[in-house]
Amino acid sequence: MLPRSPDARREVAIALPVKDEEDDLPACLAALDAAAGRHAGPVFIVAFANDCTDDSIALLRRWRPRHACLIWRAVSLLPGSRHAGWARRLAFDAAADLLGDDRAVLLSTDADTQVAPDWIDRTIAHIDAGADAVAGRALTRRADRRALGKRALRRLNQLGRYYTALDYLRAARAPEQHDSWPRHYYEGGASIALTLGLYRRIGGAPTPSVAEDRALFDRVRAHGGRVRHPLDVRVFTSCRIAGRAPGGMADTLARWIMQPETERLHETYAVAAALDPARAGEEDQLTFRTLPHAIAEARRLIRRTRAGSTPSPQIEPILLPPIGANDGDRVAETFRQPGNGIVPALGIVGFAQPVDEQDMAAGTHGARQPGR
Repeated sequence: MLPRSPDARREVAIALPVKDEEDDLPACLAALDAAAGRHAGPVFIVAFANDCTDDSIALLRRWRPRHACLIWRAVSLLPGSRHAGWARRLAFDAAADLLGDDRAVLLSTDADTQVAPDWIDRTIAHIDAGADAVAGRALTRRADRRALGKRALRRLNQLGRYYTALDYLRAARAPEQHDSWPRHYYEGGASIALTLGLYRRIGGAPTPSVAEDRALFDRVRAHGGRVRHPLDVRVFTSCRIAGRAPGGMADTLARWIMQPETERLHETYAVAAALDPARAGEEDQLTFRTLPHAIAEARRLIRRTRAGSTPSPQIEPILLPPIGANDGDRVAETFRQPGNGIVPALGIVGFAQPVDEQDMAAGTHGARQPGR
């Protein structure tokens, strides 16, 4: 069991952008409600349905949570703002409006994602320990991986091994006291958390057309915020290859799976360039043909780091498992996990007045009311 944190009853609001998610939305909401059931304080789920053409809005209208309070809105974004950057910003702002105490926590996830049952409480435990923001670990769902086929799984396993090795080497080169190993380097919309006070201080979430999730964490750091990347804050996301946001994770997965062996890999660089990204160039990008050599080089560097005379006390030995190797892992308490595997840090996809106010509906349902 998780120890109760000093602020275990603090309010929580979860920003959930929704865009044509009728297939995954029921499981997403059920997982959020289960996590709310473990938290001692009020939990609000703020679903922001933007330009949906499927049954997502009807699902929100019918759904009745047992533990959380659901607030949903259906909106039409103006053409220039019809992307995930503004969708998440408006969901965050609506969630923030429900909270009053600066110590309250804003979270966000994606509608094709299922959070772990202890997602809320583990996130808050890290904030209680001194983090200003928490970037959770996104893992792929087992059934989704199987559906992609053996060739795709082999490629994703290779990438998973390589990114795990790079995480270790980055932590060894530049350890941070507030974000020590074991840690990851993923920063995506599947698991975001920050305090309400910090959200107000940074002026809200940025709204770039791509990678709005990483832009948010960059803004947190620019304002002196401490970001923690813990392994125990986990969510399970889809590996679909037909996504909702151009330039997002689905597009990247599709490219990885289908591209020729000699084609350059998206945002995947040789070891030296990956560890010094400011100097990385196009010539440093790996291909699936050169990736095994990069994995071997990373292994050699890890062995050298561990054999050093003055190893960092923050660094512990690691293995380089394939993506599916941790499917049997357990968190604080036993629960059925839909999958595992590292998802690389990729974003998805502003302008003033992005909402067409003439096309808005809203609903509120839930068992948990403010100050329960």
